[in-house]
Amino acid sequence: MSYNLYSHHHISHFLRTYTEMDEIIITRLYNYINMQELTCKIFWNPIFSKWNRANLKNIKQIEILEVLKENRDKGQNVGICKIIMEEDQPLSHIKFSKYYEILEIIEKNNCEYTCMVRVSTPPYFLKFLELMDLDIIWQGPIIMNKDYMSFKCIGSASSLDKVIKLFKLMGTITQISYNDAVYNQKNNRMLSSLTQKELVVLQIAMESGYYEYPRKINGTELARKIKSSKSTVIEHLRKAENKVMISALKRD
Repeated sequence: MSYNLYSHHHISHFLRTYTEMDEIIITRLYNYINMQELTCKIFWNPIFSKWNRANLKNIKQIEILEVLKENRDKGQNVGICKIIMEEDQPLSHIKFSKYYEILEIIEKNNCEYTCMVRVSTPPYFLKFLELMDLDIIWQGPIIMNKDYMSFKCIGSASSLDKVIKLFKLMGTITQISYNDAVYNQKNNRMLSSLTQKELVVLQIAMESGYYEYPRKINGTELARKIKSSKSTVIEHLRKAENKVMISALKRD
């Protein structure tokens, strides 16, 4: 069964389930209703093409499958990606920049490596993004190679307009389309097996710094924030974490 997480019906369901949930979370859910989904493909200009050929040497393509955790203050994202190497080029021979870290290799299939990675935004570019004040949600898969990048993201009309202006500086946009934003669990493969409660608790935990190192909030504080018992919150988190990892390991 699939459903729109951000529909009025399900937000009302969340309100009934978590009657005292943090108002920020509820407000954010309501704001998502009027957002749009942007699908875009851009071919790099000579400057970015040269940069990508230097940084993606021996790499055929990188596919960001899921963004699991986003820290906008630090400009860091943790996610699952597939790295497709050129023929006969092992991943171990690649020296990534300090802004790209492989946390764990989940699966290897010939020249394809499914990995959990941490990606950091260079400080000079982070300042630029802060000035643009982007409020968007990246949707996998995001595909990047030496020639082009294709991606989907969700945001307000003003934020998506800023995204377009940003990428026009990097190359030529050849495909662009807009659709009403629908968060469909069936389409979000990594989260498809989570229940509504597990998904909400996991999102609040991530946004509250529960998965930071060191943690910004512990289990007791998280339970207090959600207005639920610690044992219930931890149970939802453990089930969610287990399902996400199983989904990652079983990925085609």
